[in-house]
Amino acid sequence: MQKFNLKEDKIMNLDKFTIVSYDQIAGFDRQAGMLALVMDEINDFTLSQEEEKNDITGKGGRVIGSQKKNKKVTGKGTNGMLSGGALATQLGADIEDGDQIAKWTDVITVTANKGNTSKKAEGTVGNEIGYIYIRNKDQEYISGGKRLTQTSGTPATGQFSYNPDTNEITFFDGDVADGVEVITFYNTKVEGKKISDDSDHYSKVLEVIIDVTCQDACDNQFHGQFLIKRADFSGTFDIAGGSDPATHGFEFTSLPDICTGKTDLWDFIVFDD
Repeated sequence: MQKFNLKEDKIMNLDKFTIVSYDQIAGFDRQAGMLALVMDEINDFTLSQEEEKNDITGKGGRVIGSQKKNKKVTGKGTNGMLSGGALATQLGADIEDGDQIAKWTDVITVTANKGNTSKKAEGTVGNEIGYIYIRNKDQEYISGGKRLTQTSGTPATGQFSYNPDTNEITFFDGDVADGVEVITFYNTKVEGKKISDDSDHYSKVLEVIIDVTCQDACDNQFHGQFLIKRADFSGTFDIAGGSDPATHGFEFTSLPDICTGKTDLWDFIVFDD
């Protein structure tokens, strides 16, 4: 029977223990050592081990041995919340922080041939907004509504002008009655974070630490940790949402560290924290 001596009064029986929770998965850049991702709302996780075995046969077709090869380790799971770091890792991207351009939607009530955007529209002078759509009596914008086009001068029928200094929209007299709601979509500058899915960039390889809580047959709990030196993340994933909150699926394959000559696919350590 294998026992792991952690303290004189606390011995973990490694022949009878379980993992009661996956607590956190952290990923680090293999060159710089900087933190790249943290997932700590793990709904489910499976670390799968595979290997191929070819039987060696002798006289009469009896099996006299085997050849084993192609050992493979994969990790697959779901985080209960979206992780920006994990998303950037899967896309082969970086998280950009600062001024960004977002597409904004405004529903504007017209009064005396005027209206105002809630934010400043960005774009070519005289074409910052482009189009405004008027709903018909059936609340339709596209199939039964009317489209107005921006002009840089004084608007004629079917046109509107926009002043980016005041956010004011001016309609041609009679085109839009008082109290009518119009809708517009335009680019505006926001301060935020951006992750881009570039078709020329692919998922990253990180060093991964998986923290778990272990418990033995005597109800003693211990800290466990899987150490994976080269976790090759898959760029195939789903962000599932709808009536339930969105979750974040992920998968990686453990690779041997060829550059250092180490062939370990993972280490597992148990200790008293």
